[in-house]
Amino acid sequence: MIIEKIKRIFFDLISASIAWILFFCYRKEIIENSTFEISPTLIYGAIAVSLFWLFIYVLSGNYTDVRRVSRLNELYRTIYQSFFGSLVIFFFLIIDDIEHYKDYKFYYEALFILILFHFFITFFFRYIITTSMVNKIHNKQVTFKTILIGNPTLILETFNLLENMPRSSGNELIGYINESGGENIRTLNITNLGSIQDLEQIIQHNNIEEAILAFDNKNNEKIPNTIHSLIYHDIVTKITPNISDVLSGSVKMQSFFNVSLIEIKQIKMPVFQALLKRIIDIVSSTIALILLSPVFIATSIGVKFSSNGPVFYLQERIGYKKKLFNIIKFRSMHVNAENDTPLLSSENDNRITKLGKVMRKYRIDELPQFYNVLIGEMSIIGPRPEREFFANKILSKAPHYKLIHKVKPGITSWGMVKFGYAENVDEMISRLKYDIIYLENLSLLNDFKVFVLTIFIVLQGRGK
Repeated sequence: MIIEKIKRIFFDLISASIAWILFFCYRKEIIENSTFEISPTLIYGAIAVSLFWLFIYVLSGNYTDVRRVSRLNELYRTIYQSFFGSLVIFFFLIIDDIEHYKDYKFYYEALFILILFHFFITFFFRYIITTSMVNKIHNKQVTFKTILIGNPTLILETFNLLENMPRSSGNELIGYINESGGENIRTLNITNLGSIQDLEQIIQHNNIEEAILAFDNKNNEKIPNTIHSLIYHDIVTKITPNISDVLSGSVKMQSFFNVSLIEIKQIKMPVFQALLKRIIDIVSSTIALILLSPVFIATSIGVKFSSNGPVFYLQERIGYKKKLFNIIKFRSMHVNAENDTPLLSSENDNRITKLGKVMRKYRIDELPQFYNVLIGEMSIIGPRPEREFFANKILSKAPHYKLIHKVKPGITSWGMVKFGYAENVDEMISRLKYDIIYLENLSLLNDFKVFVLTIFIVLQGRGK
């Protein structure tokens, strides 16, 4: 698909250049009543504007997966990109050049024409390229490795529906998983890949891209765990309508001719927001480390003189994609507070120093983690990371806990705001539901809400 990406990038650049040249011509001939001519200004302007549009498209995730396309989605995407991108170009490159006009209609006319040219030319090429890709999918030239999971009867029914469609939906059915225990479905001529307990190994071994779930409601206790495993591995997950009532969260309906499937929303922040989040993390953590340096110095002195031991405490935690890292805190407990078995702190824990209780109340002990954020191990907002010992205990009781490893852990989280520190595994699991809600609604706006609420908690001393 590298060639397909290059093709899209090439025609997006060509479209942007053509639109800019036509706009330049229109502006000279119609608005300014002067003669249009090819000049270095026009050439350099076309190059700069085209690169600007490419930057916008990359940030918008246009080239993330060029196979999963839709003409309707391309229309919507081209409309809002053309509108907002043209606004930026207009106010940064154009408005100063036509400020000598006293009649504001020239501003509106120029902006309208720029949007119009860019939209129609860009969508023209995108429509052709997208139609070509859709046809390749329908003709099985482009496919997605797919497995069927569920009840034998419904697996067979879904298989027959997909195979008998007049045009392909792009699903290359390479096998199935029988939730009843792995027995072969005799009338099905695709491979039995094994049992549902081996789902993760099956996904990795077969490079699975999509999964279609065909359970019946009598066995719905298996559905959530199956979906969580699929989402964790970034598998596009679709379900048959008969099990949609056992699920919560955002879904979208997809209809392939006579087959209706519901696609489960993936845990993923848009490319632009993810990049902006990282920039905010870097800038904010740098500013915090500088501005809070007096607090760091005072706290360090306090920790050093209040009890024997080091100022900072490093503890191994599980982070993004299950990578281990050392979280940094101001030491709030006496040295050797744990022997062999990891322990969680409690409200009246005698292992906590007097200064430690104050630090925890106002969450001062967490401040050194801005360094973890700066070097990319953590984010300011995200589910709190746990030690491997407790993570395994949570996972045994709540398999969906694995989903928090799809994002970077944070200094504060929705779970910390709504629940606070957990004193045992059961409380960790209770807090987990808030983190899952956060994951299902990833956005910078929700990050901002968590940040503001955390500030209130800190100022009111409601940390525990």
